[in-house]
Amino acid sequence: MKTTGIAVIGAGPAGIAAALAASEAGAAVTLIDENSTVGGQLRWRIAALRGLGDGLDGLPACQAVERLEERLAAADVSVLTNAVAWGLFEDGSLAVATPGGGFLLQAEKIVVATGSVDLALPFPGWTLPGVLTARAAQILLHLHRVLPGRRVAVVGEGLDAAELVTDLETAGAEVVLRASDPAQVVVSGDGRVEWVTANGERREADAVVIALGRQPDPELALQAQVDLGYSARLGCHLPLRSALLETSRPGLYVAGEAAGAADLAESFAEGRLAGLAAAGASPERIAATQEALARARSPERSVEVDRLRLGTSDRAQVEADTSSPWRSWGRAATAEGRDNSLARVALCRCEQVTIGEVRQAIEEGALTINDIKRRTRAGMGLCQGIFCTGAMALLLHAERGIPLSEIVPMTERPPARPIPLVSLVEIEE
Repeated sequence: MKTTGIAVIGAGPAGIAAALAASEAGAAVTLIDENSTVGGQLRWRIAALRGLGDGLDGLPACQAVERLEERLAAADVSVLTNAVAWGLFEDGSLAVATPGGGFLLQAEKIVVATGSVDLALPFPGWTLPGVLTARAAQILLHLHRVLPGRRVAVVGEGLDAAELVTDLETAGAEVVLRASDPAQVVVSGDGRVEWVTANGERREADAVVIALGRQPDPELALQAQVDLGYSARLGCHLPLRSALLETSRPGLYVAGEAAGAADLAESFAEGRLAGLAAAGASPERIAATQEALARARSPERSVEVDRLRLGTSDRAQVEADTSSPWRSWGRAATAEGRDNSLARVALCRCEQVTIGEVRQAIEEGALTINDIKRRTRAGMGLCQGIFCTGAMALLLHAERGIPLSEIVPMTERPPARPIPLVSLVEIEE
C-alpha cells in the first residue's frame, strides 16, 4: 500500500489551491485527477478570472491554469493524472486506478475537491445526437476548437447559460432559440437534432445545449457516509462541514464546487483553507485564509454556509427548504396521469428507464431514490446516477409530496467511476 500525507482528489481550482497550500505548509501531497492534465474547468473557460488574487486576476481561465501548472511543478506535490480515485474505505484508504494498474493509497488527511457536473432534466428528444450539456459544448469549443452546431438552441437561464451563449456567438454559432424551462422543450429530428420547439416557437437547429446550472459531485465523501444538509439554492444535499471545511469524518475535507461553492473565487479560497487545515498550518495563516474566504462569498452564500455548518441543528439545516429551481419540471412530468407526453421519455439514459416507469414505481410504493433504483435500475448505469437522481427526487416530491430536503441521495458505493476489471484484479495492497 502506498502512503502520503495529504491526498487531494480533483485537480480543478479548489484541488490545485489545496495541494499548493498544503505543500507550502510542509505536507507531503498527492494530487489525483482522472483527466490527462490538471486544471479542470479552467481548461475550457475563457472568461477572465476575478477575485482569486495570487497574480491570477484578469487572466483568461485557460491562461491562468498554465501559471498554476508551473507552481505545482515547483512545489513538493506528486501529481497523478489519468488516475481515478474510485473508492474511499472505512480504514481511510483510497482505491486508485491508473493505466499502469490499480493501488491503494493510505493518506493521513483527504481533501475531496471533485467539482461539479452539469444538471440535466429529461425532455422529449434529449437523447438525440446533437443534444449536449454546457460543459460538453465548452470543451468542444475551447479545447477541440469544434462548434457543437451552426444553429444552436440553449435550454436554461442564469450565469452559466449567459456565458455559454457568449462563447457560442464568439465562435461563430447562431443561437436560434433560448428556453428557460426544460419542461416546455421538445426536440425532434430523423436520427439527429433538426427542430426545437419551445415558448410557442419552432426553430430549425442542429444542436441543443442544456445549461441548467451545476450540481455538486462529492461522491467519495458520500461513500464515507458523512453527515448531509439540504441546499435549497441547488436543490440537493451537501456535506456538512466545520469552519475548517472538515466533514463529520475526521480528516476528510470537502472544498469547492463539490461542497456547493458559488463561483471560482470561492472554490479557490476554499481549496486553500482546506489544504492549510489538513496540513496543520499555523492559526495565523488559517485565520487570514478564513478572512479571504469570507470576502469571496456573497452574503447569501455566507448564510447558507452557516446553516450547513457541522453541528447545526436539523431544524436550521432545512429552514430554507421552500422550493427547487426546477420544481416546475416535476409538475409537468406528473401532469395528466401516466400517459402524458413525458411518460415515454428516458429518465435514466444509461439503463433506458422512462419517466413513466419511475412514476409507476412511485405509485407502487417507492418512497426513496434507493427504492426507485432497486425497482427500476435507474441510477445503476455508467453515470452512477449523476444525471438522473435529481429528476427522481423531483418526481417523488411531485407524486408523494415528500419535502425535497427529506429525499436523501442514493447510497454511494465503490466504484465512483467506471473502471476496468483489471484495476480490481491487479490492485496493489
